[in-house]
Amino acid sequence: GADIINSSLGYNLHGYFIDDMDGKTSIISKAGNLAAKKGILVISAAGNEGNTKWKYITTPADADSVLAIGALNPWTGIHTSFSSFGPTADFRFKPNLSGVGHVMGYDYKNGIHETQGTSFSSPLIAGFAACVWQSNPSLTNMDVFQKLQESSTLYPYFDYAHGYGVPQASYFTENSVDQAPTFTLTKNE
Repeated sequence: GADIINSSLGYNLHGYFIDDMDGKTSIISKAGNLAAKKGILVISAAGNEGNTKWKYITTPADADSVLAIGALNPWTGIHTSFSSFGPTADFRFKPNLSGVGHVMGYDYKNGIHETQGTSFSSPLIAGFAACVWQSNPSLTNMDVFQKLQESSTLYPYFDYAHGYGVPQASYFTENSVDQAPTFTLTKNE
C-alpha cells in the first residue's frame, strides 16, 4: 500500500567494497529496484561518507531506480563535506538530487544542538515528492522521479556532489521556472 519509501540508511564497508556499489550487487539495492518496478517511489540517503576513506555513495542509493539524495550546507547552499559523492561503480550519475542536511535537534545530553546527515535531506525530498505526486496522481513513480530531477536547480547539468541540485516547487506551479517573469514599468506623475 505504500507509494513512497524513504530509506535513511546506507550500507558500505561493513559488507561491501566500493566496486559493489553498482546497483545490482547488494540485496537492499535489488529490493529498492523491485519496489520501484511495483510502482513505489524509492528515495534513499546518499550516505555520510564524503569526508571518509570510503567517499562514495552507499547502497541502496546506488540502485538504478532509487532516487539518491545528497546533502547541502544550508548556510552556503553547496555540498556539505560529509555527503557522499558519486558516481556508482558502473559510472552512473549519483546522487540524483540534494537537500538540506543540517538541522537543529534535541537530546537529553546536549539539549538543542545542530546535527547533520543525508538522513535529514532524504526525508525532506521524500516529503516534497509526496506533495508533487499528490498534486498530479496520474503520474507514475518514475514520472515523479524524472520530474523531480528536471525541476532541480542545476538541471540539465549534473555533478557528482549535488546531482541535479535541489528540486524547485515553482516547476510544478502555473508559473514554472521556464517562464520569465514579466514587469510593467509605469511613470508616476
